[in-house]
Amino acid sequence: MCGLNDLKAEDVMVKKLITVRPNVKIAYADLLMTRNSIGGLPVVEGERLVGIITQRDIMYARTYSIGNLEVKDLMSKKVVTVEPNTKLKEILRIMLENKIERLPVVKNGKLVGMVVHNKILKKIYEAL
Repeated sequence: MCGLNDLKAEDVMVKKLITVRPNVKIAYADLLMTRNSIGGLPVVEGERLVGIITQRDIMYARTYSIGNLEVKDLMSKKVVTVEPNTKLKEILRIMLENKIERLPVVKNGKLVGMVVHNKILKKIYEAL
């Protein structure tokens, strides 16, 4: 087992991702997150990351009628990302500074994984 200082994004990221396209209905994205017990989804066109949609985005939008809204209407378009070789300490700094719980991992413009806070906590627990 490597030490915490040696861990990189590729060591703690989720590799089997559930994603959505920008033109799907919000209701579908919401159902997908609920059924899979996840708080956010990367939004992709092909393999290219174009945004992220979270349960929080949908919750805030519920004050309006979201029936006809598509993911592209609510998704965050300026997504903070890291590369697979980004060290855990840098990942934690980015997540804390940006107050985010999930961080897409991109290699050569292609979405390859997602770092989520509970995977980090699991790795830290295993190292203790």
